[in-house]
Amino acid sequence: MNIQTSKTILKVFGIIGMFFGGLTTIGALFILLGGGAASIGGGDEGLAFGALLIVLGILSLGAGLITVAQGFCSYKASQDTSKIMPAWLFSIIGIVSNVVSVISSIKKDSGVFTAVVSLVISIVIFTAANTIKNNG
Repeated sequence: MNIQTSKTILKVFGIIGMFFGGLTTIGALFILLGGGAASIGGGDEGLAFGALLIVLGILSLGAGLITVAQGFCSYKASQDTSKIMPAWLFSIIGIVSNVVSVISSIKKDSGVFTAVVSLVISIVIFTAANTIKNNG
């Protein structure tokens, strides 16, 4: 892969990452609101369910913010290759978090496709960033 192809990949996947990371972040905020509402008005079961939703919301919020940061850094690196290290670092963080997500999705037997797609995107961004880092 050459530098120009890597820059194009970083730009396209950076925009995609910012978009879907933003959607994930918004969804996580709704989960957090739902968890708070369930824990306030639902008795003992509502409290337990609300706590579970809050934990899920926090994890989703973290994943969304990592994806937004990965996308933003990738996009910036596509414009200025001297800024490749943050994109490279966030792609590694994305790979690690997505591997955990794939494993947990397999154990739950749900959401495996989404987790695998996110992992592939992080790997593609890492490969493009690594090409620029080593050859740029």
